[in-house]
Amino acid sequence: MRVRERHAVVIVALLALTACGGALAACGGSPTPGPTASPAPPPCTPDTGTVDWDEPTSTPSLLHVVARYRDDARTTWRDLLDRPYTPEVTGDGTDRSWVPTLARSLGELHNLSLGPDTSPRDELTQLHTMLENSTQRGWVLGYSGTTLVEAGFRVTCGTGDPTPITGTLTTWNTIDSGFLSCDDTTSRDEPATYPDAWNYCPAD
Repeated sequence: MRVRERHAVVIVALLALTACGGALAACGGSPTPGPTASPAPPPCTPDTGTVDWDEPTSTPSLLHVVARYRDDARTTWRDLLDRPYTPEVTGDGTDRSWVPTLARSLGELHNLSLGPDTSPRDELTQLHTMLENSTQRGWVLGYSGTTLVEAGFRVTCGTGDPTPITGTLTTWNTIDSGFLSCDDTTSRDEPATYPDAWNYCPAD
């Protein structure tokens, strides 16, 4: 009887081990570690990827125009244009937060000082100050402008041959200022960076 009892104990133990799947974890033992999940890759941006550029184009653009009239009887002021420029980035998957990094990248590539933010908003005040010191009679214009720089880009992240994010950056270069006398008609045909400034000369 003892031999049979011993055989029965062995059989019960084997059945219990089989029910546990041959592992202690199934019966309340230490859990078997699962596979470790790979961390998600960071979003693809100009800061995390490589930026390639197309050749940029440049377009002069007036930003601010102030007119001042002076004679023996009066001095009159008119603010005719107040249009600060805000950089833009377009393209699927792009974001306005990309502008500073893209402006720095394109600027370093072509040795340009490109604006990462909106152009200065105090240009009208500075033009007023400039014209206050002028004794020129009649209508005189003070103006400021910039060169808008536009270029297509591609941002590539990861290894292999991933599809790049493509878009276009448009931003501004340095600010230029000047003035002209509306009575000086002989200068209208001379080469100028901002020839459309003449269109702001008041008719009265």
